[in-house]
Amino acid sequence: MRVTDRMTSDRVLYNIQKVINQISKLHDQISSGTKVRYPSDDAVLATRSSNLDSRLRELEQYERNTNYVQNIVKGYDTAVQQVSELYQRLRELLVQASNGTLTADQRLAIAQEIAQIKRQLIQIANTQVGSDYIFAGLEGNKPPVSEDGEIQVKPEALSSRSTVVLGYPLEYGINVKDLFVTDANQSVFNLLDMTLKALERNDQRFLSEVALASVNYLEKSVSENLAKIGAMQRVVEAALNRLDELNTFMTEYLSRERDVDITEAVTNLSMKQAVLNAALRSAANLLRNTLVDFIS
Repeated sequence: MRVTDRMTSDRVLYNIQKVINQISKLHDQISSGTKVRYPSDDAVLATRSSNLDSRLRELEQYERNTNYVQNIVKGYDTAVQQVSELYQRLRELLVQASNGTLTADQRLAIAQEIAQIKRQLIQIANTQVGSDYIFAGLEGNKPPVSEDGEIQVKPEALSSRSTVVLGYPLEYGINVKDLFVTDANQSVFNLLDMTLKALERNDQRFLSEVALASVNYLEKSVSENLAKIGAMQRVVEAALNRLDELNTFMTEYLSRERDVDITEAVTNLSMKQAVLNAALRSAANLLRNTLVDFIS
């Protein structure tokens, strides 16, 4: 086969252009830090990297959801501890008020403290984390208890909340009924109003039998819910640990798949530049002068 000057020229230029393209690609990899910038570079690797990116974004959203749940559960823990202390103090006051030898001034002092406890319980029932009323069940956008102590959450909204973590529901939540309603389906706020009236008329039977028994039930509910909160905290912590492990694994996997080895890329770039310089020198010697070169 006859090799013409045109064939030699085209082949030399093609090889030089090929090396230049390789150098350009290495420059892109070093500047971007990734092996693939466009799907056309490596369709399989680009697809795999895109899927891993999507998975990492899902994990980040799961982590945000779980962190929010953790904040809510911490809010429950603090609030329920405060309720427990108030119920203990309320029981002490009721035991004291059941003593028939109290003077009118002593009963008045007890009534004033009980009224203060009611106000504190209303504030705790309306505890917010951010803008979320944590004891309002599914109606977290409005306070569950009014200023005068009326529970204003619809019964159908008093259910556990839930969020999705790794495709599974994570249930959590304590509502106003769990802490502030007696076994007779009476709110503690109504109970305290009745207790104040009983103190006014010195009704020892109501104080020692009805009110004290209801407070004992409420204290039992608080203990049960504290145990429930402890279980929630353990589940949330386990979910966060699992998410952290998956995030670390996915990030490392994505880095191995997508990130360029800078040292290797710089070495390859130096080699390609040396190849390009050699190719240009070779081309200068190989390509023959044309008729134009002799025109003065």
